[in-house]
Amino acid sequence: MKSVRIRRINLQQKQININDEFISSLVEEGQPVILENTENLDMTENWTVERLCEKMKDCNLSIHKGGNLTLDFRTKNFEYANKYPAADFLREVASGKVRYLRSTGARRKDLPDFEKDYPTLSSDLNLFKPERTHSQILRISPKDLEIWLHYDTLDNFLTQTVGEKEVLLFNPKDAANLYLDGDKSECIGLISNLKENLERFPKLFQTTAFREVIKPGDVLFIPALWFHCTKANNFSVSINTFFKSLPDKMYGKDLYGNRDPLPVEDATKHLQKAIIALKQLPPTYQHFYFHKLGISAASLSDNNNSK
Repeated sequence: MKSVRIRRINLQQKQININDEFISSLVEEGQPVILENTENLDMTENWTVERLCEKMKDCNLSIHKGGNLTLDFRTKNFEYANKYPAADFLREVASGKVRYLRSTGARRKDLPDFEKDYPTLSSDLNLFKPERTHSQILRISPKDLEIWLHYDTLDNFLTQTVGEKEVLLFNPKDAANLYLDGDKSECIGLISNLKENLERFPKLFQTTAFREVIKPGDVLFIPALWFHCTKANNFSVSINTFFKSLPDKMYGKDLYGNRDPLPVEDATKHLQKAIIALKQLPPTYQHFYFHKLGISAASLSDNNNSK
């Protein structure tokens, strides 16, 4: 596995303003970038655990609760706990218990909106918001908590406000070497257990890992479809801002920012019909035409298993 550093841009040094034109340039380039000196922290240096308890005293949260600091969405090694008092959650996180907040909307069907959902916190920040923002998500985690490797179908900015977080990203071109199961990977704990993953998943040696540690005030741009996982180096608070860069007609309803674009969903349906049609032929014909049409052998195998 080749390892490279994520490029950093000092906004004040370069005299760059974050506006829609600048954001469009990042999307077009399609590479992860860390923006420094964004002047977005304002009062967050006062976000101690006790201060956060006071600011969030009226909040009840929906959280991930578990016993393993390396969270795995595929095996669900955690449970969901609803209506969790924010003060209890924050003190448990500070003590190192496996608790994780990926904030949801005020109601089940609402998109998360950090500014509206947490006004006592958002007033301390000067977050920039792209014109076509989809959602803004508050994330809080204890020291050493690691999130599973996955991708999102929306571009997003990850703003680090409290603590440091190690980030690991992979180009979408490395998808074939990341042992995917849907939009998640079988590779769990890539930051904390890289050696074990390399032994178990040898195709990882063919990938390029983009690494860095983000600190308070850093904003990481994660392009759509880039695989990423994070590990908190200490008590961590951050905010994700997901936004749309494709035409609106290509997006369906999506709470979490990971629904495939509608043209992809249409193509998947056509592909499934093509597989069913080819299954009417003898095996020799099936394999020949699967190859000719560029349909992977894995698709044929999956279809056989579903019968």
